[in-house]
Amino acid sequence: MGVWVLLVLLLVAAWVLRERQKRRRPPAALPQERTLFDLRTGDIVQAEGRDWVVEDRLLYDEEGFQWLEYLVRDGSEGRWLCVCEDDWLEVSWLERGPDELARQLDRQPLPFPATITWEGVTYRLREQGRAAVSSTSRTMNRRLSGCRFGDYEGPEGLVLSLERWDGGSPGSRPPAPGSELEPAEAEAEVTLGRQLDPASLVLLPGDGRSVYRTLSPGG
Repeated sequence: MGVWVLLVLLLVAAWVLRERQKRRRPPAALPQERTLFDLRTGDIVQAEGRDWVVEDRLLYDEEGFQWLEYLVRDGSEGRWLCVCEDDWLEVSWLERGPDELARQLDRQPLPFPATITWEGVTYRLREQGRAAVSSTSRTMNRRLSGCRFGDYEGPEGLVLSLERWDGGSPGSRPPAPGSELEPAEAEAEVTLGRQLDPASLVLLPGDGRSVYRTLSPGG
């Protein structure tokens, strides 16, 4: 009888010790909330009633003035989420423009045209310049060559972005601002979209891993 009592007491003591250890264990860290300025690879942007996964984060720098562009994907579709904070926060939702429009702009001499008309919509040049560009999500070529950019506005919040990426190896600095030299191999890249109300987006933290790339660093 005494043996069974001793066994029960040992079991009770072990249970009490385990419960005390559980209470001392720090609680699991809650997922960090995301903002439009710190999205990382694998995070989710809910827009247009769909979940878009962050695949890349580009930082543009024009002589100290910076803005962000996130590449987000849902399956085979991709979008660019552009975040710029100057006097106020501007957020744009862009997708790649038609190849026909890019070829049309390739044939136009510099500087960028004052207006661009596509499918009956006229976009007016708001700002242009040169920016160095770097990636925080790529394993290779984190420092990109930089680009000459033109930001255009259309009616009712429509926007168009025109970029000519500098030639040369990744990591080269862009030509000095104001220079009319343009690398022969630079090609026009066009994205079209609209401005968004930042409050319309829902941002969810991910696990820091790419969904669409086999190997990806943390965000």
